[in-house]
Amino acid sequence: MVKLSNDVVRNSLPQPGKRLELRDDVEPGLILRITDSGKRSWSVRYRNAAGEHRRQKIGSYPTIGLAAAREAARKAKGAVAEGDDPVAVARANRAEERRRHLHKLSGLADAYFAAAAEGTHKGGPRAMPKRASTLAEEQRIYDKLVKPRFGDSAVADITRIEIRDFVSKQARRAVSNGRFCRNIIRQLMSFAVREGVIDLNPAHDIAVAMPEARTRVLNDDELRAVWRACQRPASVDGLVLSLEMGIALRMAAVTLQRGGEVTGMRWNEIDQSARTWLIPATRMKGKRSHLVPLSEQALDLLDEAADTIGGSEYVFQSPRSASSAAIDRRAFSRAMNRLVASLGIPSATPHDLRRTGATMLTSERLGFSRFIVSQVLGHSSDTGGAAAVTARYDVHDYVTEKRRAIDAWGRLLETIVSERQLPENVTPLLAS
Repeated sequence: MVKLSNDVVRNSLPQPGKRLELRDDVEPGLILRITDSGKRSWSVRYRNAAGEHRRQKIGSYPTIGLAAAREAARKAKGAVAEGDDPVAVARANRAEERRRHLHKLSGLADAYFAAAAEGTHKGGPRAMPKRASTLAEEQRIYDKLVKPRFGDSAVADITRIEIRDFVSKQARRAVSNGRFCRNIIRQLMSFAVREGVIDLNPAHDIAVAMPEARTRVLNDDELRAVWRACQRPASVDGLVLSLEMGIALRMAAVTLQRGGEVTGMRWNEIDQSARTWLIPATRMKGKRSHLVPLSEQALDLLDEAADTIGGSEYVFQSPRSASSAAIDRRAFSRAMNRLVASLGIPSATPHDLRRTGATMLTSERLGFSRFIVSQVLGHSSDTGGAAAVTARYDVHDYVTEKRRAIDAWGRLLETIVSERQLPENVTPLLAS
């Protein structure tokens, strides 16, 4: 032990890469800890009534000086002498504060979204963080719809009937809203069960209508109109569509990837010399990285994006953000809605472009197998049975087969939008 002084406290430093602890001989048990970065903090060590060693944090220096640290250490040891355990009391207070915070749905939601970002929102050994895009959408629905109704409610007081009526009300306005609200509340209540806030999930087995599965496939005339409008938005009366968004929509049509994957495309995911786009697992729905071969059309669109947008991180950088950010996924869908409305085309979404390309790839026009198309789309193997188990071990990315398919789709799309015909002596290269 050393006799601590203000000079010793202020000037002592540990050896490089080490940590230094100085014990005060004036107030035994008081410790000054100095990290290799020079950060200084106070604590006091003691034994509780059961003989267990404890270390109570006092605070950092210079916020708390030497005299104040000694006084805090004396008070802590005085409490121990009277049979108290300051560390145990502090832990109990923190636990009670957390319990009170989780008592209301708003506090529970804060804890849930933080846990979901870390991957600790579920039990089990395979806990994984939720995708950032999924978490952002859940947070948006919660803030907009669920929180105004239940945010101030005690979790234990929210009844199954209240949840059912709320979900039904939202579903009458929009089926998707009802489903999203039900799912979010159910996940929050499951989290509450795991945290010991409630014993049973009141949102379990609440029915909600599923939206009718979309089967929309654009025909050649519609594809041509959409493509040309994306190239020259000003040529369509009343259409509000930026050139940037037009490039992004065409990229979705060319690559056949999901809207969120396209809008979030980063330049460091692109290897132009290898003509590939590697979407990381964190941005994929299936949480597995996905290698997308890039056709000549896709490479041309990348050049167009670089010239028109010039984003340093994102290919489709948002013009509305002061810092680097991708264009908003919902803005992408709204742009498609405005586009087809201006063209007088029946309702179509960016996902319908993906379905259109997949359908043409498996049709007699190109003749690729569904398995290869599923690889292009980034789906998990749909073969089922033992093959589904094998898929866990088979890490082959089928890049050659995918490139053959994506190049064939690019050539067909080019003939459609330019109204050119394939020469009679040229036939699509079918998958073997």
